[in-house]
Amino acid sequence: MKSRQHAQEEPAPEAGWAVSVSRAASEDVRELLRADQRRRRGRWFAGGLVVLAVGAVVTLLIRSSLFAPVTGDPVATVPAPVRSTAQFDLANPFDSTPAADWANGVAGITTPPAEAVGGFSAVQVAEATGLARDALAASRIDPRLLTEHDPAGYLGLLAPDARRQLEPLFAEGNEPDVQSLVSMVAPGSELLPAEPKVSGSMSVRTGDPDELVVHTNYVFAYAFRPNGPMKLMDAMTVIVVVRADVDYVLRSGDRWTQDSRGLWFGAASGFGYSIGCDAYRKGFLAPVAAEPSVTARSGDREPGAFFDPSAPLPAAGGCRG
Repeated sequence: MKSRQHAQEEPAPEAGWAVSVSRAASEDVRELLRADQRRRRGRWFAGGLVVLAVGAVVTLLIRSSLFAPVTGDPVATVPAPVRSTAQFDLANPFDSTPAADWANGVAGITTPPAEAVGGFSAVQVAEATGLARDALAASRIDPRLLTEHDPAGYLGLLAPDARRQLEPLFAEGNEPDVQSLVSMVAPGSELLPAEPKVSGSMSVRTGDPDELVVHTNYVFAYAFRPNGPMKLMDAMTVIVVVRADVDYVLRSGDRWTQDSRGLWFGAASGFGYSIGCDAYRKGFLAPVAAEPSVTARSGDREPGAFFDPSAPLPAAGGCRG
């Protein structure tokens, strides 16, 4: 039976983008790609201290776009978003932040109890949540992708058809197209040896026929090495926070071809907080300390809210285009 691959329609305001895929892709996939060239993928907004990423990733093809400018934001030296009263400790960089007590690395990616959902057994649910956990670890924590920019481990977890569609977007210069799904450290920036701090949760629901959707909602905090000595400086000048709300979809059953069975990426949204705008426009993570000046924005939210995975996503960002 030929696979029918359904995309979740979402209006987009700007002209499209182009990406080439293998001739081995099915006619359904090529049709979706041609349609996607006429649409822009949701907007990613960036603010000097608050970077908003409002990207949508369709079930078969990731959608994202360049930053949209936000008027009225003066360029200024970054104010400290979270005040530190103790000397910054290179060995314990998160101590003066809301992430201090979070789990380290993969230990923070928890999965719900394996229970039957719809027509899917508890075993299938456990498989789906396990794959989603592995995908988050490979895309946000594993040094192979985070610092070396090698997507092989992450792509290897996806269904063959999903992998063929996503792989071209990892070509040099296309990094903004995948930043809703992965975290990559900017060239020239260096993480401290401390593991990223992670907090959040995942839930499971049925999707279209023969689809099990795992919604993941996690916040990742990364500690970067300072370029110079830090005494009584705010830790947030070298810590970057990424909120990622991503759906992963497990497809199984005769409705799908063999190469379409497995893990797919779905809708994605999120934001970056306390981050260098220039790097983020290019699809990378860098601390605010890496840039001499960024767009400052007087926000209406407490800084701690950006560490809360249950908090509503910000409505706008402030990096100038």
